[in-house]
Amino acid sequence: MTDHSKRGTDIAAYASIAFDHRKQFVVLEHITPNRLDDPFHFHPSIEINFLTDCDMTYSFSGEKFLLKRGHFCVFWAARPHCPLKIEGQGKITNAYVDLAEFLRWPLPKDFVKAVLQGEVVSSKSEIAGDNEMAARWSKEIEKTEPEWQRLHVLELQARIHRLAIDGWNVLLKPQEAKSDLSFGGDAIDQVAKMLQFIAEHFASQISLSDVAAAAETTQNTAMSLFKKILKRTIKEYITDMRVFQAQVLLAETDKKILTIALDCGFGSQSTFYAAFQSQTGNSPAGFRTNDRQSSSA
Repeated sequence: MTDHSKRGTDIAAYASIAFDHRKQFVVLEHITPNRLDDPFHFHPSIEINFLTDCDMTYSFSGEKFLLKRGHFCVFWAARPHCPLKIEGQGKITNAYVDLAEFLRWPLPKDFVKAVLQGEVVSSKSEIAGDNEMAARWSKEIEKTEPEWQRLHVLELQARIHRLAIDGWNVLLKPQEAKSDLSFGGDAIDQVAKMLQFIAEHFASQISLSDVAAAAETTQNTAMSLFKKILKRTIKEYITDMRVFQAQVLLAETDKKILTIALDCGFGSQSTFYAAFQSQTGNSPAGFRTNDRQSSSA
């Protein structure tokens, strides 16, 4: 079971949120969702949530939606997200599915397209047996042997297939999700590798060639695939991650702004200020002041 009490403020830690696609196709997590001070986090996998006896308000890059108890929720976790509000006393069962594995599932194409375009979707209604299945998974979290892995993959695949066939509710639909996604599994696997590499190294001075090498492809192919699937350039995405990490450090530490800029991978304070202002509409100092005023109110 993943121990959330030991999480630090380093967003890169979330990239390995108990998930190593080289060893496991699916990782299960069962926790009491009572922490609202976690920073925005992201990871290059498909996330499936199921709440028991509680509801939760999520934020996806500032866009909010409500996840109700008793409903399966599915989204591509490459977008930064975090919980904002929890109502009730309950548990959340999470499953993290390797992106390439998800694309091998025989799911309806319109459902897969919706998820990859950034929509957050949920089951339309509660189904008898879902609570029992989540409770059973919670007892099997430590069972990571191949036989158990195959069983959990099949159970998740069947449940999500039922969701897709029954129809789904759209909890969040990004305005930019409009393109026609015509690419194969190899392309998705390459993008997943790029996201993984960025998540682990964005605070370092990484280059486009480094990102492309992680996906074992050329720079031109890396740029094209990344922009087509994520609607962002690689450089823009790296900058986004650095700014998100800076927001965490500004809110949760007393580090000097220059130190934060360097710790997050910015080469200079001026570059950091320009990127932070562009993304948040505020200066780093102004963000820190506003955050602490709102926390003490």
